[in-house]
Amino acid sequence: MLTGVLSGFLAAFLNAVAFLFSANFLKKYNSSRQLLVAAHLVMLVLCMPAACFLYPGKVVDLNRYLLYIAAWMAVFFTGQFSFFTALKYIEASRLSSLLGLKLIVLTVIFMISARNFPDGWQWLAIIIAAAAAVMINWRGRGNVDLKGGVFLLFTLICYSLSDICETEMGKCMLDSGHSPLQGAFFATTVAYVALGTATLPALVKVKVNREQLITAFPYALLWVISQAFLMICFARVNPVFGNVILASRGLFSVILGAILTLLTGSKLEANLSGMQWIRRGSAAVLMIVAIALYSWAAAR
Repeated sequence: MLTGVLSGFLAAFLNAVAFLFSANFLKKYNSSRQLLVAAHLVMLVLCMPAACFLYPGKVVDLNRYLLYIAAWMAVFFTGQFSFFTALKYIEASRLSSLLGLKLIVLTVIFMISARNFPDGWQWLAIIIAAAAAVMINWRGRGNVDLKGGVFLLFTLICYSLSDICETEMGKCMLDSGHSPLQGAFFATTVAYVALGTATLPALVKVKVNREQLITAFPYALLWVISQAFLMICFARVNPVFGNVILASRGLFSVILGAILTLLTGSKLEANLSGMQWIRRGSAAVLMIVAIALYSWAAAR
């Protein structure tokens, strides 16, 4: 369990650093679609030789593994489409916060599919973590548009199913006797080779140049590494607890953004009022409480 928890925190930290590089790309080019395509092309180039090097030489249940890769790609692309469509109806900062509700959706799906029912304390930790994730970047006001709400729900469902597929991919490696580290990195690189290959047709409509690929490189590299550690986390604990831990990436993002602004004067984070800093501080405390509470409840 400790390996899973530590892997989850490392994934959250690497996610947060990757998000800073993605913010830099968006600040420079103002195109989330170009970021998505450029990053996946870089991932394809990075992961293809890495997968060959990391190949563990042990046989896996190939049919089972390929099934989960195909399912993962399907729900990932559907989730991305829903996310970008939701951006037409919900402002970006608000939508980013609402993604924290994925914890609730994931718990319900996992509970039904795996027949794994959280107890009262675990439910409380899940709700606290989801509330903290929503709070930390919340700036929106008013009601959510109905169409935006529908696409947000599709996004949350697809992202939750994506996490479950990643969990099964990791378990497939562990069940075949592979070491957690090598197995997770091999599984991740194979998955992103498949995803990068599937992204190639997008070049017909979304043009990217050499400079954009270079700018997207740090984000792509850190993202792949973080996903490998997240796969270890999901396989060792479960995707629900893994996402409770992963919610701490919001806290890491705020801290890293503030440090970067202080050291370099680069404003990747918008100017915040005193009340917003108080709210973020409160959300950080809630995240710590949620992680501790779920850990205690799981260890009982």
